[in-house]
Amino acid sequence: MSNEGRKNKPVSFNISDEHDLPLLNHAEQTNPLTGKPRNVSKYVKRLIEEDMKRLPQSKFRIDRNEPIIIEETYSSETKEAMNSFI
Repeated sequence: MSNEGRKNKPVSFNISDEHDLPLLNHAEQTNPLTGKPRNVSKYVKRLIEEDMKRLPQSKFRIDRNEPIIIEETYSSETKEAMNSFI
């Protein structure tokens, strides 16, 4: 297949990083239906497509260094219980 008309965006995984390695292992899994290695490019495109379908005004922002807490949805008892874990 020719690369004409295509734009490649490489993704790198640090195999020494405890966060990156499981992501790489997951991306490289064998497709259980076909027995063939997963097409990582197609997989990433599907993830991007799913992300685009989400509401653009979503109030959820994921930062891997911060816990996800949406205060207005929890009762005072639940907040108190959660504080013992944080």
